[in-house]
This record gives sequence, structure tokens and C-alpha cells, in this order.
Amino acid sequence: MEPTKFRESRLAINRLCEQMDELIEKKEVDESRACFDQAFGELDELRPKASGDIQERSVKNLAMKLKGMEVRIAKLKTKGTASSGSGSRVKNNIEWDIERVAQLSKPFLEKVLKNMAVDPESKVLFGTTGKGIRPNYQIEFKDGQIVSYTGSGHKPKASPKGQGAKNLSSPFSFQEIDGILNKTGDI
Repeated sequence: MEPTKFRESRLAINRLCEQMDELIEKKEVDESRACFDQAFGELDELRPKASGDIQERSVKNLAMKLKGMEVRIAKLKTKGTASSGSGSRVKNNIEWDIERVAQLSKPFLEKVLKNMAVDPESKVLFGTTGKGIRPNYQIEFKDGQIVSYTGSGHKPKASPKGQGAKNLSSPFSFQEIDGILNKTGDI
């Protein structure tokens, strides 16, 4: 790529990083993520155009910088969460969608899938409270049986019928969870 155009693109991405840094400092989660997505998109456009060692090294450095920003954004708390020790508990309802489920750890999802494997037509519903790292979950089997599991130990929970149904996500199929695991295995 022509050096002047490459420099302009690189500087534009760096300006987005500075803007992202300010947003992170202000704890603006959604705005930080939007800025990150824009910067990452511009980097993806720039990457194949880089020619020569200097430009390729510059693209790698920008990618590392963005990776660091991504880690900082991931550590930000979303609005409505109470910090531990604040004295008041603000309820944090997690909205589960396929992208959010894909952010769960691979070992966690493997255990969920193992519990679902008895019935490939089963569906899993995740708990909407907590931090969303190892959520409790409920599996609905084709025969109508419903089993609730702890997120930390993946053990069945004994709970009275109907309890906790209000704190569950929409259902995700066995195939969706299996698809996430197969996709994350390639990363």
C-alpha cells in the first residue's frame, strides 16, 4: 500500500484507540464496544493492503493494541450492577443471546452439552441473574422432563416445581450449543 495512505489509515485507527481509551476511563461500556468494533473493522480493511515488513509490523502492533483495549472493555461493569461491598444489591438481568452464550468458556459449554446429550432434541435455558460466567441452567427434555443444574458444578439441583422459571433465558437448542463449541474449537 502507498505509504501515505497507509499512514493515514494507521493514524485514524490510533485516534479511535485514543477515543476508546477515554470512553473506557469514563466507564462507557456500550460506546467503548462500538468504538472497538469500528477500529477493528478498519484494521481488518487495512491488514490485506499492508505490504512490506514495516507495514505488516505496524498492523501487528495495532492488532495487539486493540486486543489490550478489548481486555479493558471486557473488565468494565455494565450499568446497573452493584460493586461488591456497596451495601445495596442492584439486580443484574443478563440477556442471553447466541453471541453471549458463545462467550461462555469452552469447558463450561462442554459440560452443558454433556448434560443435554441424553436427548439431542433438548433445550437449555440459562439463568439471568449473577455475573454470567458460570450461570445456573435448566434443561428441558423432549419428554417434558425439566432438570435444573448448578453452573459451578453442573450437578442437578433439587428445586420445587416452577421455582426460578422467571429468571431464565429463552431456550437454546442442543444443535446451537454444539455449533458454538465446534466454532470455538477453531479459534
